Amino acid sequence: MLFGWTLEIWVLAAVASLVAGVMRGFTGFGFALILVTAVTVLAPPSDIVPVSLLLDIFAGIRMLPHVHADIDRRGSVLMVLGALPAIPLGALALSALSDDAMRLGIGVAVLIATLAIAAGIGLKRVPGTGLKLATGATMGLLSGAAGIPGPPVILLYLSSPLPVATLRATAVAVFLVTDLVSVVVMGFYGLITAHLLLHCLILIPIVEGAVLLGRRLYGRADPATVKRAALVLLGTLAVVVIGRSVLG
Repeated sequence: MLFGWTLEIWVLAAVASLVAGVMRGFTGFGFALILVTAVTVLAPPSDIVPVSLLLDIFAGIRMLPHVHADIDRRGSVLMVLGALPAIPLGALALSALSDDAMRLGIGVAVLIATLAIAAGIGLKRVPGTGLKLATGATMGLLSGAAGIPGPPVILLYLSSPLPVATLRATAVAVFLVTDLVSVVVMGFYGLITAHLLLHCLILIPIVEGAVLLGRRLYGRADPATVKRAALVLLGTLAVVVIGRSVLG
């Protein structure tokens, strides 16, 4: 054991942080989806969810100056307003439910979102106020419970006629706010420990380099190829996590 994690968990966390950081820098989302879904195969969700949130905050702060001009500001405000009341409920679930129950919930949420995005579900018009508030509420529950606010936001914007740059920038802004609130709430429930803060400090250099690489790839690599690769990876991880929760 090294600072509370086995060598296998550290290797998995490092590789997942690298892949997740590149995806975050390139698309503006996907960090927590990849990191949490991957590491919960070996570690309890309560060990990695707070770490993922803290690392995602670091990545969001680094990216915000580069994307602020493309943010859907009204949509961001509506989703944050919808998310704030739901985050404590999600954090309560994380502190109260068993590891396998949380793994199952995370895996199912990620798999549903992945299949929906892959199926190309689309909206004919820009999402309205009600849909954005509902998206925010769902995002808040997932953020507090699993540290993965991404699926509702990604699905909403990928299925809308808004440009990809708007999705990327809005995701960065919204996740930064919800991550900060979720960390405060998790601290209230005693989920933020000294060991987890140390885990973050060890993984930050990997995340920093990966996010920088992802930002440099943005506009150069084919977004469709990266999206397909991300969907395959997320779908595979979701199935593995669901299997782990069912088989024990």
